[in-house]
Amino acid sequence: MTMPAGTRRGRTRLGLLALCLSASFAASFEAWAEEPRVDCVVEPAQKLKIGSATLGILKSVPVNRGATVNAGDIIARLDSSVEEANVALSRAQAESTASIEAQQTRVELYKRRLDRQNQLSKGIVTQEKLDQVEADYEIGRRDLQTEILKHKLNGIELQRAEAQLELRMIRSPIRGIVTERLMSAGEFVRQDSAIFTLVQLDPLYVEAYLPVSRWKEITLGLPATVTLDQPIGGSYEAKVSVVDQVFDAASGTFGVRLELPNPDFKLPGGQRCKVTFPLSPGGPVATALPPGTK
Repeated sequence: MTMPAGTRRGRTRLGLLALCLSASFAASFEAWAEEPRVDCVVEPAQKLKIGSATLGILKSVPVNRGATVNAGDIIARLDSSVEEANVALSRAQAESTASIEAQQTRVELYKRRLDRQNQLSKGIVTQEKLDQVEADYEIGRRDLQTEILKHKLNGIELQRAEAQLELRMIRSPIRGIVTERLMSAGEFVRQDSAIFTLVQLDPLYVEAYLPVSRWKEITLGLPATVTLDQPIGGSYEAKVSVVDQVFDAASGTFGVRLELPNPDFKLPGGQRCKVTFPLSPGGPVATALPPGTK
């Protein structure tokens, strides 16, 4: 049976319309699903230029580029021969108690003399002699207190000498990786000289910018999924640690920082990524169906 031409054209139009609607819905769904995915950059938590608090000649630089260091590790030493000698002298003075012991012996002697004089009759010992013995005892007691004070000051002097020696040891303030070694042993270090560049890779900071319409949705501690670009790849959980309180009026965006744990330094910094936030706090994630879809 032959179908009228008008009917065929009508069915063709309906088919084209259905196809267009289907393609439009697919495009809308894809755009909706991808909308919460925001471009981001993964950066080290800190990037530090490490120098010296004092002037001097570098004696040794035991670490090199690419080395992993822990907080407190010695990564360079200045020449410290004078400071080491000062520490040895101060320690000897601080540990010696000979002067205190000698003065204690004198005080005990003065005390025995005073006791003997007090036991004798007034007629046998003159008042002048008694006053002299009492004065010797009192002076001896005060000299003992002076020696004790000197011993304490020697201890403080030892601490000062050790602090000066410690300044000749350059320690890492963070757990991280050496990305640059700018000086070598034998070079003169000034107070504005940089010897190393260190980066902290645990945690990593994920920096992103979102439209201001989502500002109320992003809260501190909000979990999100960070997907790294190739060649690293993979998806990782991070949490919001900073939400900017000042908008960028020109772009209509605000900044967000997330912390991405990286205890084994497996993930490098300085790479691009995508971050997926929940549609609302505690709500569905970006892979949920569009509104009105079952």
